[in-house]
Amino acid sequence: MKKVLIVTAVPETVNAFLTAYISELSKHYEVHVACTLNDQHALKSLSGNVVTHNINIARQPSIFEDLKSLFQLYRFFKHQNFDSIHSFTPKAGLLSQAAAWLARCPNRLHTFTGQVWATKKGIARLGLKWLDKLTATLTTICLADSHSQKDFIVAEKVVNPTKCHVLASGSISGVNIDKFKYSANAREQLRTEYGISEDNFIFLFVGRLKYDKGIPELIAAFEKLNFSQPAKLFIIGKDEDNLLPLVSNKSDVIFAGFKTNVPDFYSFADVLVLPSHREGFGNVIIEAAACNLPAIASNIYGLSDAVSHEYSGLLHQVKNENALASCMQRLLDSPELLATYKKQARQRVEEVFAEPILVNAFLTFYKAHLKEHSPK
Repeated sequence: MKKVLIVTAVPETVNAFLTAYISELSKHYEVHVACTLNDQHALKSLSGNVVTHNINIARQPSIFEDLKSLFQLYRFFKHQNFDSIHSFTPKAGLLSQAAAWLARCPNRLHTFTGQVWATKKGIARLGLKWLDKLTATLTTICLADSHSQKDFIVAEKVVNPTKCHVLASGSISGVNIDKFKYSANAREQLRTEYGISEDNFIFLFVGRLKYDKGIPELIAAFEKLNFSQPAKLFIIGKDEDNLLPLVSNKSDVIFAGFKTNVPDFYSFADVLVLPSHREGFGNVIIEAAACNLPAIASNIYGLSDAVSHEYSGLLHQVKNENALASCMQRLLDSPELLATYKKQARQRVEEVFAEPILVNAFLTFYKAHLKEHSPK
């Protein structure tokens, strides 16, 4: 049985996106998972026949720590003699692909889930872009989690178009449509908890509070709206760029902080808003769509795959608060259009992004790839 290794920097990536993939792979291969394990229960979602390994990969750049990780990975790969090594996230990708190349692993895979350099300029953009190009060069094959992202990194000459693939219609792992579905009870309970009546229109943002998530434009756009009915903007996530002052003293903008019951908030809200400046795909959009929640999002690579414009939501010009406000106003004032988008959003997820579709595509890709690239 072939030995397959999945490498990520942190266990959260595995738990959030890769459990279904790993579960299916383990039926056909000997599967190992390596990441930084500070907690022995960090990967408790994995089945018992998956072997886990603690490999420290620092999230922040550190030449000394990164060289230590590279050497540790190289020794680990040489000892285990894996048939395939598959990395996710940029830091884990660069270090594990370099170590896998040095260890002469025959199958080296990396999944691109967005480019941190896409919105940067000057030396920072050139340096980070070069690191992604190096990662791609070290692989035998790679994946992008959206078709528009693949087009972008091919156009930027980061990857060879014949070497890069997208699973099905994209997304890192699809959506568990049994977990993510509309709940009238959750809507009622949360509205009762926050003292919000059913006639209030709720815009929802879910994600890290960062400038490149478009938070300043979102606040500005919300304040431009002409309210034909009571409306509020709920923001869920961790504040990473000290943006809370933007929402202070604004009674209709509620910062709810980090939440573990995000699917309930998708039912609680009326529209998801994601005005990001960069995204690999935007899984939050299709998770929300599975809960009958349409989205307004920036018309950028990744998000343009997650939202079908004028079908499951609306796309607006990136970094344009007036265009964003126009989309928000349109859905606020158009209950019949909103109801149509809600229905179609769920339908599109079921047809295109349901988890079994992506899992089947992932397994098919693995079977073809390992057969094609394995030594004779």
